[in-house]
Amino acid sequence: MFVGAFPVPSETFIARQIAGLLDLGHEVDIYADTRGDLTAPRPAEIDQYHLLERTTFMDLPPECAPWELPAWPADGETWIPGALSPLRNQDRLSQAAIIRERCRAQNARLTDHVLDEAEYGYRALSLSALHRLDRLSGIPRQYDVVHAHFGPVGESFRFTRDLWQAPYIVSFHGYDFCTVPRREGRDCYARLFQTADLVTVNSNYTWKQVRSLGCIEAKLRKLPMGFDPSACSFAERRPAPIIRLISVARLVTIKGHEYCLRALAEARSRVLLHYDIVGEGEERGKLETLTQELGLQDVVTFHGAMTGPALSSLLNAAHLFLLCSVDVHGDQEGQGLALVEAQACGLPVIATRHGGLPEGMIEGGSGWLVPERDVTALAGRIAEAVDCSNEWPAMGRRGRAWVEQHFDIRTLNKRLADFYQESIMDRRHSRAQNA
Repeated sequence: MFVGAFPVPSETFIARQIAGLLDLGHEVDIYADTRGDLTAPRPAEIDQYHLLERTTFMDLPPECAPWELPAWPADGETWIPGALSPLRNQDRLSQAAIIRERCRAQNARLTDHVLDEAEYGYRALSLSALHRLDRLSGIPRQYDVVHAHFGPVGESFRFTRDLWQAPYIVSFHGYDFCTVPRREGRDCYARLFQTADLVTVNSNYTWKQVRSLGCIEAKLRKLPMGFDPSACSFAERRPAPIIRLISVARLVTIKGHEYCLRALAEARSRVLLHYDIVGEGEERGKLETLTQELGLQDVVTFHGAMTGPALSSLLNAAHLFLLCSVDVHGDQEGQGLALVEAQACGLPVIATRHGGLPEGMIEGGSGWLVPERDVTALAGRIAEAVDCSNEWPAMGRRGRAWVEQHFDIRTLNKRLADFYQESIMDRRHSRAQNA
């Protein structure tokens, strides 16, 4: 399993998927470009399944990962962000020459391949592709399947299909099908789609987006990110003197926290509310300032990133869940796993009509949808949701059943294993035909 950084608090679905595969009796090794923040809250599965012990980090020079800074021109310099002095490109290239010869001794064709700008673009110019090949060439392992999470990670490691002679699976989730093509061009995955044996997507919306980028239908498989409903306690919601709203999402623009806060300011004249915001991110300072400006400091609590029992406790105390993501320069979310977890707990949900979010709930059955950035509509929906609190128990039951039917990670992990087996058999068949 290839990932960018590991572990990452917002990517609990990856840890859960790996844990689920282990539960099914499979062996999983993890390869990560960079180390995540080990001081940040992390999913229980990381420690429970000793996933860090299963992880091999690339340990690439920082100019390669995460920065992907070119080593050209040869007589130039490379400035790593935050560095006090530059690196001479000549020194980088001299070191790369040694690595190149070491790699060529094991696989000359792949070595030339990863250094070809036409094949690996900026990863060839930064020499990161060469460093990754060097790191992995020395690992004496054989794999039945190689699986990369997120398109850019899949692009970085696609040479492993040939290195390990194994079918290659890539999973798309969100920023990879919108932000990356906007920055790097809509043909940025052309070679990846040619290389990959199967491409999984987390929703019908993501399917359409990845298909529009050039992936053929025959390779696409739908595989939502899941959740184990039995891991959370279900409770029917009842009204209380103070209605507690909660959002669990990174504090970034696309998550739409700003509009939730503004809607809360409008709705509080009609309903006594408290709003718990769980998550961390670059927008926290801006959102805290907005909270003060709106006079909401007494009814909004920023909790930072949370997992495990602490998060479960907040979800259990809540009455309504908000996920009001917004389009940012064309960027949209592929699924919105937080909606699934909220409904598993019995929470009615309010979400925006955005990306793949509507597919994660039953509109009018387990929650409501509102237009993006429409503060008045959101405020009205919050007030109306409180007014019809007698419907919450039934909505909670429908939401729980919806999750159990469509998003149970145990079922989804078995489906993933079936995809693995399918790719293995297809590869064997192809080899037999070409023999």
